[in-house]
Order: sequence, then C-alpha cells, then structure tokens
Amino acid sequence: MTAAMLAPAASSRQKAYAASIRRSDAKARQASPSHRAGAAAPGYGRSAAAVVQTAGASRARPRPAGSSAGKRRAARPGAAARTAVRRSASGRPAARLAAGRAARPAGGASASASRGTEPLLPNLRGLLSVIISARNEERTLPRLLKQVQRLNPAEIIVVLNGCTDDSYGCTRLFKQATVVHCPESAGHDVGRALGAKLSRGDILLFLDGDMVIPASQLAAFAAAVDGGVDVALNDLDALLPPFALSDDVTRCKLYLNSVLGRSDLGVSSMTAVPHALSRQALERIGYRELMVPPKAQALSILGRLRVEKAGKVNVIKHNRLRQGNTGAGNAMEQLIAGDHAEALLKVLVHRDASGMISAESLQEQRRQLAAWRNRA
Repeated sequence: MTAAMLAPAASSRQKAYAASIRRSDAKARQASPSHRAGAAAPGYGRSAAAVVQTAGASRARPRPAGSSAGKRRAARPGAAARTAVRRSASGRPAARLAAGRAARPAGGASASASRGTEPLLPNLRGLLSVIISARNEERTLPRLLKQVQRLNPAEIIVVLNGCTDDSYGCTRLFKQATVVHCPESAGHDVGRALGAKLSRGDILLFLDGDMVIPASQLAAFAAAVDGGVDVALNDLDALLPPFALSDDVTRCKLYLNSVLGRSDLGVSSMTAVPHALSRQALERIGYRELMVPPKAQALSILGRLRVEKAGKVNVIKHNRLRQGNTGAGNAMEQLIAGDHAEALLKVLVHRDASGMISAESLQEQRRQLAAWRNRA
C-alpha cells in the first residue's frame, strides 16, 4: 500500500503515520503504533483487492500473507487482531474464492475465537458460499450479513427478489457481497437456485434475509457438510405439535419423509432454512431442482446422498408474517403443498421404473400410513 491510497489525515499524528509509510526504514515505520488511525481508500474496481481498514475495526480478520502490507502488519505484535480485510465484489468469482482461502486463519477456530465473549466457530476445510434470498429486508439484512461475515465465507451471494425498499443499498455496504437484483419477485426458492448456480464454494449455506440468526447457530450446518454430510437440515421437531394437531404444511413434510423411508427426519425439510448442501449434492441434484425444495430433498434421498439433521434453529419465531403466508389455505401453504405433490410424483416414477411398485406394496403402504396417522 502506498501513501497515495491513504485518506487525508486531519491530525498531525495521522500525517506522521502517512509519512512513515513512505520511509524505507522499517524501524521508523514501527515506532509509532498510536499513529495507525488513517482510513484506507475504498479501492473500488480492483479485482479481489485487499484493502486494510484501521485498527478500530471490531470485525477483524487476518490479511492474506502474500501482500506487502500484510507482512508489515504481521511483523507488529497483535497486528492481526487490529486489522480487517475487505474485498471488492467486482472481482472474478475464482479470484474472490482464492482470496477467501488465503484469508482463512490457519488451524483451530476461526478469527472470531479471538473475541472471548463470543462462541468459537469451526475452521472449515472447504470453501463456504452463503446464499441469501431476500425481499424488502432492509431492517434485517445488515444484521444478518454481519453474522454471516463471522463465518469467514469465501463468497456471499444475496438475491434480491422484487425489492421496493433500500435492501439493495444496505447490501452494497458489504463489499464482499455479490448482489443479484431481480426487479420482480421470483420467490425464495428460485432465488436460492439462482444463487446456487452462481456459487463456487464446496459448502452452500442457504438463508432468508428476514431472519437474523447468530453465526454460532449457522456454523453447525456448514460444519456438518464440511464433515461429510450432503444435505444438512434444520431440526424443528421439538417446536411442532403431533400429527393430529399439525397444519397441512407440517403434515406434508412428515408424509414425504415417511414415504422416502426417512421418518427419522421428522419435519426436517429443504423448504425451511437454514440448510446447507455439499457441492456433490448440488451437482447430483442439479441447481434447477432447488426451485422445488421437497423434490430436491426426495432426489437427494433417492440418490443415496447423506441427508441429516444438523442444527436446531427456531425459525418459527423469526419468520416474518406477510399477507401471503398467514391464514388457513394461504398462498404459501398451497405452494408448499403443491411442491410436495410434485416430490411424491417423482418418488412414484422412480419406484415404478425400479419395479418397486405393486398392488401389494401399495396396500402395505396404506396400512402403514393409517397406523402412523392413528398413532399420532
């Protein structure tokens, strides 16, 4: 970094610090740690550029070791804890992923471990892509993105679906975020599929912009996939009533998992967030199938992918109430029920092609379903 990249300093201390950068004597540069208050130039337009923020930044992350500024700061005691790295979203995805790998802390927990008051986050081996679908979430997006940044993702993809508020402006404040703006609402599921197509990470974590979930809870889903799970689902069983008292959407989820021979999953579903996928699962399923989450889940199980519960996040209390998702028989309920019908058709076609369907087997399935329903 040259002195020209530093913002003009108002105080004599800031001027002295800017002058010290120009000196070739390393000793002189390190002599005045109290002068390190100058702000870095934004650096817009540079591909995957690393720009050093000042020591006052609370969300500190390690700088890639290859840069000259990183070497200078690494030579100073405690410099890593005082330095944050921002990347320009204008760079190519591959360059951003490479930068994300370089910025990842070596060994142990993530950079957030240095903050003693916050839970330790796992250090992932694979690259993490976080995909957020949002519609008019200017109030919650900034807070959610701050939690996401604590996970040290290689990329953040925010798909804005027909937003009429300032969601775009709020998201652009986070330079690591790649913003996909859809003028008209295409729905959360389509947004997730689009984000998955654009992603390059080994682990794909899917979130909704209206829910601010702590990074410590989000980390469980990413860690599960990093450990070998292909589809990591949210466990909501303890939050919902038994079958007889459940709503139609809950019953659809229970029934589909039962038909697939995975009653152990309960109501866990790719319809709900958070959930995470491995790159292998995405390639096996196909990003288009993510537009119908229950169908994607059925394909995962039929394809013998590893599908498991990974975390327990109470999204029911966080879910934003809208005109389309409240009241019996609302539009969202009908959409989800239709998605499950499409998933069941896929299961039937698969079993028919495999010779697994016969009159006797259908009769046995009806008997099992009746017994299961009466038990509830």
